[in-house]
Amino acid sequence: MGKGRDMTAKVLVDTSVWIAFFRRRDPELLDLIATLLKSGNAVYTGIIALELLNGAKGQKELQALYDAFDTMQCIALHETTYLQAGKLGHEITRKGQTLGAVDLLIAQVAIENSLSLMTTTSTSG
Repeated sequence: MGKGRDMTAKVLVDTSVWIAFFRRRDPELLDLIATLLKSGNAVYTGIIALELLNGAKGQKELQALYDAFDTMQCIALHETTYLQAGKLGHEITRKGQTLGAVDLLIAQVAIENSLSLMTTTSTSG
């Protein structure tokens, strides 16, 4: 999400972005996420919540996550979401790329719901 981006659109904030946000090392990211939260435009899905809660490093982090989830809309998944994510993975693989199942699912949720997807680039897996 760059400058000049429509801040009224719903944005599916990926796990990697939340991790960076909670580390509080990037003031620009902090401002952007705060704006999305205040405007009600940050959304999440269950698999993102699962990843974040699973990686929480204590009760304080768990509570911060629950507080954040309370302010956001949770986008529901349907059986067809899983099927379409599998199809998307197949298509990507045929083009010589790979993407993990969780990332495929998150991408498909964004596609199905016409959401922007905010993620970070990582070379570690």
